[in-house]
Amino acid sequence: MNGLSRGLLQATLFAVVFPAGLQAQGEYRHLDDGRPTRVEDAYALKFLEWEWQVGAGGFAAGNESYEAEGVFELKVGIARGLQAGVEGHGAWARQVGDSQAGLESVNAHLLYNLNQEGRRSPALALRGDVTVPGGGELSRADPGGRLRLMATRSFGATRIHANAARGWASAADGRDHWEAGVGFDRPLGLRARAVVGDIYAEMPDRGSPRWWADAGLRLQVSKQSVVDVGLSVRLDDWVDGDANVGFVIGISRTFGFSGLVNVPPYPDPSIR
Repeated sequence: MNGLSRGLLQATLFAVVFPAGLQAQGEYRHLDDGRPTRVEDAYALKFLEWEWQVGAGGFAAGNESYEAEGVFELKVGIARGLQAGVEGHGAWARQVGDSQAGLESVNAHLLYNLNQEGRRSPALALRGDVTVPGGGELSRADPGGRLRLMATRSFGATRIHANAARGWASAADGRDHWEAGVGFDRPLGLRARAVVGDIYAEMPDRGSPRWWADAGLRLQVSKQSVVDVGLSVRLDDWVDGDANVGFVIGISRTFGFSGLVNVPPYPDPSIR
């Protein structure tokens, strides 16, 4: 078992074995990058609220080519409306009988919620990311970064989310590019579950645009845990005749530390 796998196992065991010290509540309507949509909502974790996430996805890209990726993320509300996080991305690829695996990248981010949603105005947030190569066989080539603006607006029970971003990357990692996407979430029935979906595009300064469509379900399975499942389609590959379709699954668990902070349950926004 490598270092990344041991870290994932230890974090999972900690949250499962020591639930008595946890003082926070998960939120099934949060939209997180890759869980399963690429579009995010415009809200940060509450002050001193912690959350870990584990996600995995598998993709069939055609021509006997298969890819899988996994991510572990840990994030925390470090101030009112301000969130920090770090994540590791692993990757596995198989082509014509040959397979490779390794740590693809490590990412750190800050997300600041600029304002709450009003009667006529959306909630807005700004997120900055820095990404460095993981050093494995499937590692990205060079460091990169991204600055993303997010907006969330409610229309009845449905929330609409719009994202726009500028990404910086080397030619080997997809080049500098603009990003834009629109997504939604809507609760289903009286249970803590929501259907989510989005359309997302990356537009390199040189080269053809890259398009994705994602759809899935987020389900709150306990007060602190949320499970998500979904499908992702690379639309530009599909148009070119390659069936680049993936299945995504993930789990997140929100927690706090007794005596340090007592996070009020949702939907209380008093310390957001």
